[in-house]
Amino acid sequence: MDSPLLIAAGASFIAGLLGYIIARLWIKPIVRYNITKRKLDHELTQFLALMNATVEPEKKMEKQKRGDAMLKTARKHAMDLVSCYGADIPYWYRLLLDSRKESPIEASGLLTNLSKIRDREQVSCRINRARKIMGLEMNTATLKTPYGQVR
Repeated sequence: MDSPLLIAAGASFIAGLLGYIIARLWIKPIVRYNITKRKLDHELTQFLALMNATVEPEKKMEKQKRGDAMLKTARKHAMDLVSCYGADIPYWYRLLLDSRKESPIEASGLLTNLSKIRDREQVSCRINRARKIMGLEMNTATLKTPYGQVR
């Protein structure tokens, strides 16, 4: 065999191995974290829109059920973020999130008991605090819901 051919084959094997390790252990967990964070943002935005919508009395029960389902999904996403943060994402990315003051653990704590709180203002305040802790924008201009208009 040719020596340059062996060197090229060895170098390409090492490059492929390093690419696989970086993609599998760094890129994939970070992308999963960011996708879950966007899903959480979507659920919280939709819940705030639903909460602020005015509905007819006959649709009030349907709105309540939809809101409870949204909160359950948001809590699931928050717990997925905590799981990613604690076990999956690389340490250097956790340090980056900490430098941005982004804490999925604290945000998850704020979202845990929202379904038990009946004061709409307090629920809204906790959701906004959780969104701020996660570094999510507060864009309320695009809030729409199928149950009515946002006030």
